[in-house]
Amino acid sequence: MAEVPAAEVPQAEKDELFCAYAAMILQDSSLEITEDNLNTLIKAAGGSIESFFPSLFAKMCKGKDIEGMLKFGGGGGGAPVAGGAAGGAAAGGGAAPAKAEEKKVEEEEEEEEEESEEGEEEE
Repeated sequence: MAEVPAAEVPQAEKDELFCAYAAMILQDSSLEITEDNLNTLIKAAGGSIESFFPSLFAKMCKGKDIEGMLKFGGGGGGAPVAGGAAGGAAAGGGAAPAKAEEKKVEEEEEEEEEESEEGEEEE
């Protein structure tokens, strides 16, 4: 999708994306995913779609665990930031310490870059 200019994306795909994004926003806002709510949100965003899409999407989402489908995290993906912290994060217990460790590493790298830049300026 990102490699295709928006003007070249078929209208049916745009309609589907509008509904998918609107449904995620409604779920995140703890609002019911209904045809009316989807239409309201899509129109507020300046979009226009085929009239059957919101109805179809609302029916498709009804009774489904949308929140469960949208949860990210857990196992898989990417290399661990720090040896032991990744295992705890994957189990759900160490996400915050892993992020703190990542931030600490980034700050140290920034400090090293600043020090090397200052050394270059003095020469």
